[in-house]
Amino acid sequence: MFDGVVRLLGRPGVRFWLSSTSLARAAIPQPEGVAAVHTVGTNPARILVIGGGAAIGFGVFSHELALAGHIGRQLSVLTGRAMDVDILVEREMTIASIRGWLSRQPIGRYEAIVITVGLIEALTFTRVSAWRRELDSTIDYLQSLGHAEQQVFVVAVPPLGALQKYPAPIRLFAGRHARLVNEATREQCARRARVTFLPFEASPSQEADRFRGSATYSRWAELLVPPIAAKLTSFVRQTRPTSVDPDDELDRQASLDALNILDTEAEERFDRIAITARDLLGTASAAIVFIDQDRHWFKSCIGVDMEQMPRLSSLCDITIQRREHFAVDDATLDPRFAANPMVVGEPHMRFYAGYPIEAPNGIRVGTLSVFDPYPRSFTDADAALLRGLALMVQNELRTA
Repeated sequence: MFDGVVRLLGRPGVRFWLSSTSLARAAIPQPEGVAAVHTVGTNPARILVIGGGAAIGFGVFSHELALAGHIGRQLSVLTGRAMDVDILVEREMTIASIRGWLSRQPIGRYEAIVITVGLIEALTFTRVSAWRRELDSTIDYLQSLGHAEQQVFVVAVPPLGALQKYPAPIRLFAGRHARLVNEATREQCARRARVTFLPFEASPSQEADRFRGSATYSRWAELLVPPIAAKLTSFVRQTRPTSVDPDDELDRQASLDALNILDTEAEERFDRIAITARDLLGTASAAIVFIDQDRHWFKSCIGVDMEQMPRLSSLCDITIQRREHFAVDDATLDPRFAANPMVVGEPHMRFYAGYPIEAPNGIRVGTLSVFDPYPRSFTDADAALLRGLALMVQNELRTA
């Protein structure tokens, strides 16, 4: 009875306040540009942060400075792994609408998915029973598309005063409803395998206005990261050179074609990255290669004169089938490559290292490779450096 009265009286009040403050809220800065964060290192874990509220990053202009950026960096410190964090946030996202957003994501690619919804439900006094049903349905959907090691984390609705300076009646009644939603979430998560409820007892906002700074998001990340890190370090997901099945290959080719980069002229921005890779890794040659249907096409090739070559059983083909780098210290000693034209002929390649390049939709379409006519080893530091340069190529593809 009490909850019904609160919903009846509370919803109009919240709607009026939100309407009267819409212009002020619209003026609050929020992150722009690519919705992704990459931390330095090797063996990256891929994380999806999806939702609204605290994850949007109000008050800062970059996701690097917002909650997702701090989550990524703090996870790297605790796990010793690099992090690739994809960010999908929307002010009005709810537990009922989130599946529409998830349907456009390659869910199986992520090791962890962090969900930050519930604020809208608290402010609109959504029935707790409806929240439970939608949450269960969302988790079922995720687990039907994910893999056996994927972890799902559902973040609690923080105290409303931590997000912004809501009027006292909204903090009182919507805050009470948020606690009911959180308790229901805790119970539902406890019943599910590989699903963890993350309490979020953030302190009330100390900012004089609605503008939050990076330090606030860092403190918030400190509340959320330890349980995520514990789950990610409870297993080490080995990089496996999985084969590309026909459907994957069709998707890969379509993603490559959508870039409209094949057979384009050389560009200084790509050459600059290849030259940097060659120089920093101390090899004779470097190349940015896109894997077309039956050929390797070189967008940039430094150290050798080559525009394309047949798509054979090559090192680049193996590289795009991996989530991590692929390196061969001496190709003449590897039966897979000893007869390769690039090994037995010019440029007489012995050492090779490559890192996959992804299209904006996350599908691997090419490689950044370095190679040398002399055998050598490839260290973790080298791998981290090559990964960073491959991410630069990916950023250029996003802005092309």
